[in-house]
Amino acid sequence: MRDCSLALVARLLALRCAALLCAGASAQAAESCTSWSTEMMDDEGGPVLTTWACAPERSDVLLLLNCTSGTVWMRYDLATEEDGSAELDETVSVRFATEQGTQTLPMVFEEMDARHAGDFPVDAPLVDLLRSGRSLEIGDVDGRYPARTFSLQGPKAAIDALLAACEAN
Repeated sequence: MRDCSLALVARLLALRCAALLCAGASAQAAESCTSWSTEMMDDEGGPVLTTWACAPERSDVLLLLNCTSGTVWMRYDLATEEDGSAELDETVSVRFATEQGTQTLPMVFEEMDARHAGDFPVDAPLVDLLRSGRSLEIGDVDGRYPARTFSLQGPKAAIDALLAACEAN
């Protein structure tokens, strides 16, 4: 009986430590949501240069940008599990708004990473919009999913780095 009690205490301590580590990781992720970054990230085909930002109120909600051959590819966590599940191949008109204006982009839900995806040319007005203002609000036009706000600290430098690498390829 005593061995069972000790084993139970050991498991509870391990779970508590894991919870504390996760809380620390969440705090670190939330802290990184104050500005945009560009770095190599793993994708299906290997590492790819990615500009990314996360929503400060939900650090697990990401906006990801990649670029190849003059096309910017965007992936966004429009629908989290708590928000309601998106349907496979669901197309949603997504609104991007700053103090400078608003742009919309059709985005399709893709099962591989449970994100909505869309693309646009490197010289599209959406690129300029992402570089302007103090904050960016993203939400679907129909209001099915909650809108999220992203900081616009550092997107110009991050996006410019992505586009420079895109033009070099």
